[in-house]
Amino acid sequence: MSYSTELLDSAVATSHVYPQTQANLRRAVSTAYYALFHFLADEACGNWIGPEQRRKLSRAFEHKQMSDASKRCAGRYENALAGTPESDLHSVASAFYQLQRRRHTADCDLSKVFSDNEVDLDIRSVRNAFTKWGVIQNEQIAQDYLFSLLFKER
Repeated sequence: MSYSTELLDSAVATSHVYPQTQANLRRAVSTAYYALFHFLADEACGNWIGPEQRRKLSRAFEHKQMSDASKRCAGRYENALAGTPESDLHSVASAFYQLQRRRHTADCDLSKVFSDNEVDLDIRSVRNAFTKWGVIQNEQIAQDYLFSLLFKER
């Protein structure tokens, strides 16, 4: 089982701890985000030819760069036809961007009250992103997206 899958399973388990508290719901949102973060970083690093360098490369990913790249990508493919690689990539990029914002809120904004339904939607968006990625991972636009997560557009 991959680390990202373990994180997603942990998010699910944390969201169902009884009694349900804001701390548990917030931790579940944060963990779901990190599941997607590590999933995408691992996918990008998997393209690196030297396996011994992949761990070091994975440390180069920055949350803000990944969020900015995902926001641009989601905007670029916002009106893509359903069932196309562009539509699937929009789903992945949008999920990352939105979850990064939700994670920030969960970790920093104590005035926000999280509901179990909202957290379940966040977790489902990660599952959906994993699934959609499996469909498009070999498409050129998906590979370009991975590149943009690490390198600034110039």
